[in-house]
Amino acid sequence: MVEDVPENPSSRGMLCVKGRFGTGFVHHPSRLKKPLIRKGGSLVEASWEEALDVIAERLAGYRGEEFAALASAKATNEDGYVMQKFVRVVMGTNSIDHCTRLCHAPSVEAMLTSLGSGATSNSYMDYEEAGCLMVVGSDSSANHPVIAVRFRKAVQKHGAKLIVVNPKWIDLCSYADLWLRQNPGTDVALFNGLARIVLDEGWEDREFIEGRTENFAEWKASLEEYTSRRVSRITGVPEEDLRAAARYYARPAHGGSCLIWGMGITQHINGTANAHALLNLALVTGQMGKPASGISPLRGQNNVQGCGDAGCIPDSLPGYQPVGSPAARAKFAAKWGVPIPESEGLRVTEMVEAAMAGKLRAMYIVGENPLLSEADLHHAREAVSKLEFLVVQDLFLHETAEIAHVVLPACSFAEKDGTFTNSERRVQRVRRAIAPTGETRPDTEIICEVARRVLQKRGRSAEGFDFAGPAEVFSEMASLVPFLAGINYQRLEKAGIQWPCPAPDHPGTRYLYSEGFPRGRGKFVPVYQGSPADELPDEEYPLILNTGRILYHWHGGTLTRRVEGLLALAPRLEVAIHPNDASRYGLQPGAPVRLSSRRGDLTGVAKVTAAVREGEVFVPFVRIEESAANFLTNSAHDPSSRIPEYKVCAVRLEPVHH
Repeated sequence: MVEDVPENPSSRGMLCVKGRFGTGFVHHPSRLKKPLIRKGGSLVEASWEEALDVIAERLAGYRGEEFAALASAKATNEDGYVMQKFVRVVMGTNSIDHCTRLCHAPSVEAMLTSLGSGATSNSYMDYEEAGCLMVVGSDSSANHPVIAVRFRKAVQKHGAKLIVVNPKWIDLCSYADLWLRQNPGTDVALFNGLARIVLDEGWEDREFIEGRTENFAEWKASLEEYTSRRVSRITGVPEEDLRAAARYYARPAHGGSCLIWGMGITQHINGTANAHALLNLALVTGQMGKPASGISPLRGQNNVQGCGDAGCIPDSLPGYQPVGSPAARAKFAAKWGVPIPESEGLRVTEMVEAAMAGKLRAMYIVGENPLLSEADLHHAREAVSKLEFLVVQDLFLHETAEIAHVVLPACSFAEKDGTFTNSERRVQRVRRAIAPTGETRPDTEIICEVARRVLQKRGRSAEGFDFAGPAEVFSEMASLVPFLAGINYQRLEKAGIQWPCPAPDHPGTRYLYSEGFPRGRGKFVPVYQGSPADELPDEEYPLILNTGRILYHWHGGTLTRRVEGLLALAPRLEVAIHPNDASRYGLQPGAPVRLSSRRGDLTGVAKVTAAVREGEVFVPFVRIEESAANFLTNSAHDPSSRIPEYKVCAVRLEPVHH
């Protein structure tokens, strides 16, 4: 029996449509139930013993840069921890990554540079208590419906000001005080302009700046060219709206201000610069380190925060302890009994290119589907197909699993124990509710068995991968991660706990930075508006494509497409197009259309709506039938975080005549 928990401080007992009705994938008939091995060009069922033997025999022959892995932000903290430990201890590389590279890597990178931590600083309750909410590049009503309820409560019950920053009309616009509809790719100019207004009007928090930040003078000088007039010309946002937004955010009528953003900020070639521009605005106004304020990169998958905390990133060990730090490496080497590789590993986008070049020869992918989530899917498929050996561990035989050499059937969240960490840093228990499907096994159990067998093939001790269960895994992780040190399964039985929680008697932390920043002082980082995108419209491809998620499908739809009720609510791939453009192309609502970019094409149906601007179209990421946005998207990436530019590319549209 499963019951809601109204007293849960994160959800208040609420679920979004996917949480309430979308769990049917657990019982879907296409669930993987037995291991599969490629024989004679086809995947055939095999025993666990045979599959594990093949994996151990093959992986034992790869080391260091020849190997890379992807962990899953849908799996537990414990799964992530043992996966990154396997990659570093057994395979001798830091080449492990997960989906944060494709969503909030720029946010984390900028926050680590400016603040020393990559986590959301506030709690969900701070949204309700804030005097101003600025929501940037996030369709929260579709992507984070439970959080959006708190936004509405803040506005409708407590009189908070709501500022929506988005080139597309979204549900939040219907009760926003301001909608800043910037031109795509102009976010640096927009937020530099808001900061310049704050300074010109004397709305900055001088005490906060002088007492808790550094590099202010250099940053202030960098704003010289961002006058309201110039910023309005670049962004398309009226000057009076710029001034109103700056005033609402810097001087809320009550409480503080929360700055909330999604992938509309990050999935650009200038994603890290965009994130820095947001952080600079929060620093100059002192809108963090106190109740009812904070910075919130809204996380996507259920455990993307925890997967990063557990060390599934190529430049950090668990707890964001840098791979480049000799002290950090020594600490983990002492616990794990082997030296830790010194050089940073490959990011997922770099893995694709290394596979294409023949440098990356083997991969182990757990709970991710890069042949649906990567930009420029034709290129990604060609690259991954060149791998000598690919292991995929998942629930379904998805696009990536179809080309694997060995496929391992894993348990879903409902069939195993562990912990997840949500966007407000709250570590919560997940408990096994049903028996495993078929011969599926929990991810931690599978990974540890693979690790033991590879080590034995190499004549090394398998010690370190003989955990009695997930509680023991969490205990080891907490012993190495200071902000988790006070959390254990016994404490989590009562309720979730927000990190940092440094001691067993510590209650957890509602908001960060009340006394200081992990790096010492918060750092202003000057950033400048560059080209809005790598690829802009021209005569051949005259429209701008924007991408995102929709309420009824999660990202590519690997899980939600297998839920009959959700698929019935969104059965077709809709291409949102402005009425003037629809008229120009002779399109009626529901008419079949083809979208093409320099990389591929897709077919869908026209959704005629003024939610998008003239000259722009919107397509969700979900793959329906044979069409998906990532056949079109550009793999050009942000040079710092290596995130692809999913948000902007040039396309052309054609009616499909039957």
